[in-house]
Amino acid sequence: MQRCFRALARVFMRVVFPSVRQLPAARLAAWLADGSQPKPLLLDVRQPEEFAVSHLLGARRVEFGDDARAVLADVPPTQPIVCYCAAGFRSSSMAKRLAEAGHTEVFNLEGAIFDWVCEGRALVGAEDQPAREVHPFNWLGRRLLSREVCANARPLSH
Repeated sequence: MQRCFRALARVFMRVVFPSVRQLPAARLAAWLADGSQPKPLLLDVRQPEEFAVSHLLGARRVEFGDDARAVLADVPPTQPIVCYCAAGFRSSSMAKRLAEAGHTEVFNLEGAIFDWVCEGRALVGAEDQPAREVHPFNWLGRRLLSREVCANARPLSH
């Protein structure tokens, strides 16, 4: 059931954000493992409480409402960037704004951190220690995650 709901979320993001390039979790994992390519900058577009529970190794947390130009003022426009959030809406929105601000290699992690963790990929928490759970964000997130990876955390609002 969770897999079906996550698939619907992926379709929804493609419809709502048709200009945003979507990068499946498996392709990002392969990219990160490939030592011959420059690594992308990972932008976590979630709230501090979500990031504290877990995130992708090396990710930089940014606020959803931040100005796109200010977020990456120190980053060359050709630097590969992959945005992610819980299910994909916040990160797709940020990816769209970054592309509109002139960044040419911007992607959204398709299925976001929910797909990443549900496919068994690694996460880290505080001090980059291994983590197994993801903050569900809200009641819908609890429906998209299996119990094994859903953190027992207070729901957040946007």
